[in-house]
Amino acid sequence: MALVTDFIDFVSTTWNKYAVYTSSYAGNYGPTLKHAKKVPSQGKTAGQTLRQRSVQDKAAGSYTLADVASHDRPGDCWIVVKEKVYDVSHFADDHPGGTVISTYFGRDGTDVFATFHPPAAWKQLNDYYIGDLIREEPLDELLKDYRDMRAQFVREGLFKSSKAWFLLQTLINVALFAASIATISLNKSYWAITLSACFMGLFVQQCGWLAHDFLHQQVFENRTANSFFGYLFGNCVLGFSVSWWRTKHNIHHTAPNECDEAYTPLDEDIDTLPIIAWSKEILATVQSKRILRVLQYQHYMLLPLLFMARYSWTFGSMLFTFNPDLSPTKGAIEKSTVAFHYIWFSWAAFHLLPGYAKPIAWMVASELVAGFLLGFVFTLSHNGKEVYNESKDFVRAQVVTTRNTKRGWFNDWFTGGLDTQIEHHLFPTMPRHNYPKIAPQVEALCKKHGLEYDNVSVAGASIAVVQALKEIADAATVRLHAD
Repeated sequence: MALVTDFIDFVSTTWNKYAVYTSSYAGNYGPTLKHAKKVPSQGKTAGQTLRQRSVQDKAAGSYTLADVASHDRPGDCWIVVKEKVYDVSHFADDHPGGTVISTYFGRDGTDVFATFHPPAAWKQLNDYYIGDLIREEPLDELLKDYRDMRAQFVREGLFKSSKAWFLLQTLINVALFAASIATISLNKSYWAITLSACFMGLFVQQCGWLAHDFLHQQVFENRTANSFFGYLFGNCVLGFSVSWWRTKHNIHHTAPNECDEAYTPLDEDIDTLPIIAWSKEILATVQSKRILRVLQYQHYMLLPLLFMARYSWTFGSMLFTFNPDLSPTKGAIEKSTVAFHYIWFSWAAFHLLPGYAKPIAWMVASELVAGFLLGFVFTLSHNGKEVYNESKDFVRAQVVTTRNTKRGWFNDWFTGGLDTQIEHHLFPTMPRHNYPKIAPQVEALCKKHGLEYDNVSVAGASIAVVQALKEIADAATVRLHAD
């Protein structure tokens, strides 16, 4: 009876958290952010705000970082970019990138701004300029070197993509899809269904990497073209909402493995309680003995959970598309493109396979394989690395929370370039085919400034993740016995 009660409590906790988690994305400030408070826009559009500021602007002032840090909340937020101070209090609600802007309220956002924004965005900064930054201490040498390195890579053309290379990746994906469909067209046995599902799962994983490339603006100079193909590979092929993913993923890039003061994760990728705790500090926030009983086995649960990853993501995406906070246009685009995924996927299953059992088996197996292949790569990249609750500069935050795996032609392809995850986090808009070219310089930068450049084998990374989970699981066991 106790086991049944524990299970009911566990499912209830998971569902309640997940419902809040998914419904928050379309709002301005979800519960994942440091200041979980949605500030009303008071009916102002972005254009109205600009017109208001043009009338009310005062003479520019001079501010220290301490001055800026005191304006770190929704409704009262300043940001530093290239030694200039900007008041984005009224703009934050209209920020095209969503809630991610809040992760740099009251901070120097130079590097994150340069990393994620197109040239046109720099021109808009003038509308929010209120003064210059006075540095009481010189700029960190690491940040100076990083900015010099980025400028060098721009001069060398390393942010320009090879369209032929991305076309080749697309053709490989088409071949995987064709292999999957051909297999169940020619043979209806369960062995053929299993093989076809493996091809389909690999196809979905690889399309996920292409969606990732396009949505990071790696392929085309035109952002609309990147978004179009992002929706094609993301919503239509994978069945996940691009808008849902963008908000989640942008915060992951600006605040990887970061928590607030109470160790509530800001990065949704580590917000996995009550199933998994990724640090002892996060574990310390758990008060329920029932959840602790689950967490003491978390290192055994990782593998089966990876197989279920696709169901979690597609469910979250589906909920997001029905969020009433979405604009009518965006809501229609999200619903129709995600629906298209389920239409073609179901049609392929029930048109090519007889009865009900075999089509359903093929669909379920394809999802399980895709979930594992995607989740496995994600897990190696950040899990088992530092989880922190104090502000770090952009470069340190990326390096200390990220792990590379040893490169090779297969690993480069299989991981979608995320075997060079450190390089990706430092330069996310750089085409992934250029990461191997810059890896030696990034490693040298880390060595110069005393940062670990974590680069291990896939096996070594897997062991590190499981060992980290076991240490936390053991801590959960100790707490249970202590009570």
